[in-house]
Amino acid sequence: MKMNEDSLKKRYIYKLSANLIALAIGLVTQAIIPRGLGPKAYGDFSFLSNFFSQIVGFFDMGTSTCFYTKLSKRQKEIGIITFYVSFAIIASIALFLLIFIVSFTPGASKLWPDQLMLFVYLAAIWGIFSWIIQILNIMVDAFGLTVPAEMARMAQKILGVILILGLFFSSQLNLSNFFFITMYC
Repeated sequence: MKMNEDSLKKRYIYKLSANLIALAIGLVTQAIIPRGLGPKAYGDFSFLSNFFSQIVGFFDMGTSTCFYTKLSKRQKEIGIITFYVSFAIIASIALFLLIFIVSFTPGASKLWPDQLMLFVYLAAIWGIFSWIIQILNIMVDAFGLTVPAEMARMAQKILGVILILGLFFSSQLNLSNFFFITMYC
């Protein structure tokens, strides 16, 4: 019993540490990103990322919570993972198909006013990547691999802030590369 408690305590400390580091990095990036992107590009990022966060959340329909519960109880059943990955792929394809269809209608200018379709697609990819990362975090937690995953997450966040700072100080920070950095870091 003591080993499980230590393991749980260790996982909690690593998750808390990663969240504190993410908070500090978030404060640094939020101080420079609006200045680096400028008001229009920053507003476009905020609008599109919020839009697609909500759309992807709708496609998720709370299934990620169910997935976590089932996977935690039945870790050896690979069919659960296969089913959920299939669901995520179908939902992602449906989202891109929806965007593609809407892009040829007047509805595009109503849904995404004054937005380039490139940024709409980048925001959709960003939303899906965010969802996939959430699913991977669920799987990591369900399998009890929190410590190595949080260490990797901390390294990834640090790399991301270094890239953002480098782009900011070299005056190369723009909406396209910001979407790419936030997808991967």
